[in-house]
Amino acid sequence: AQNNILTAIKADQLDVFEYIPKPLDLNDLIISVDRSLKKNSEKNKEIKFEENLPMIGTSSVMQVVYKNIAKITKTNFSVFINGESGTGKELVAKTIHNFSDRADKAFIAINMASLPENLIESELFGHEKGAFTGAEKKTSGFFEKASGGTLFLDEIGDMPYEIQSRLLRVLQFGEFSRVGGREVIKTDVRIISATNKNIQSSIEKGEFREDLFYRLNVINIFLPPLRERENDIISLGRHYLNLYSDGKKQFDSSAITFLKSHNWPGNIREIKNCMEFMVNSAEEVSVTLSNLPKWIDIRKILSSTKLCGLKATDYFFAKSQFEEDFIREALTKNGGKINKTAREMGISKTTLIAKVRKYDIKSQVSKVFNAVSI
Repeated sequence: AQNNILTAIKADQLDVFEYIPKPLDLNDLIISVDRSLKKNSEKNKEIKFEENLPMIGTSSVMQVVYKNIAKITKTNFSVFINGESGTGKELVAKTIHNFSDRADKAFIAINMASLPENLIESELFGHEKGAFTGAEKKTSGFFEKASGGTLFLDEIGDMPYEIQSRLLRVLQFGEFSRVGGREVIKTDVRIISATNKNIQSSIEKGEFREDLFYRLNVINIFLPPLRERENDIISLGRHYLNLYSDGKKQFDSSAITFLKSHNWPGNIREIKNCMEFMVNSAEEVSVTLSNLPKWIDIRKILSSTKLCGLKATDYFFAKSQFEEDFIREALTKNGGKINKTAREMGISKTTLIAKVRKYDIKSQVSKVFNAVSI
């Protein structure tokens, strides 16, 4: 039932014959048991694991990812990771490294899109003193620094075409020379690359070498976007909520509905940043729609068919121009009773009174309370 990445890796490293997450198909289980009885297995080894591995999700699409990762951790094959921006490609690369035989060696991550084009060759392969203007001393590149370990080339689709041939040679022969040098340097590096681009399209356009792609794409892992992992969204949201609030805050019903309905174009990176913002902006224990960051368009959320069934009291405080309307509606529904309205909204009476004063909507408040408290 705890079908996460750690389960899959434990299963693979302990020589488990088959890993079947719940809910399971009885026929598949019978077939697997029958096959396993016909295969001799070695005694299980005692292995230490990282218990706080931050890969979260029990959806069926993530089970495929976990199994693929588990099968390749003990190999040295090149791995190519596809996925939209923010889906966790570097996290997968780190997981592969951390559970590999290279775990005690360096893991170096490079974003090819962020490197100045005129410095990429020097950054990757190093340079000799005087190789170019500003090269005041011999400098090792990433291939030397990561030797024995793993080199993660993120956004590989942005690598300049002329540099791709040098990378191909390193993959073919395991050797290179520094910029401006003649010494042949041997390197033992596992390459994990990733992109959010359509590499096949880049190949057809002549922007990416096909032979290099085949070298990089020995093992392929596809990371699904968060919108295809609906069952994982709440788990991820709560994980980051607990992380940033030290377990002291919780979602209200409107926030949970928002998590499920939002398209999450930024994927895990977006939900992580969103939760950090919401926690920091929430004055109450309950995290509500009022705490959404500015980059999320509340109007699209409210027009969603998934949200149209929400009660007025589930909205709490949305943003800017919507906040006043929601307060008015909630007060009207509750006959202007501050205590009842605040209780249903999950906020304090003091906060609600402050909002009433801010929007000058005292007329919505019951006359008795209005006279005494406002």
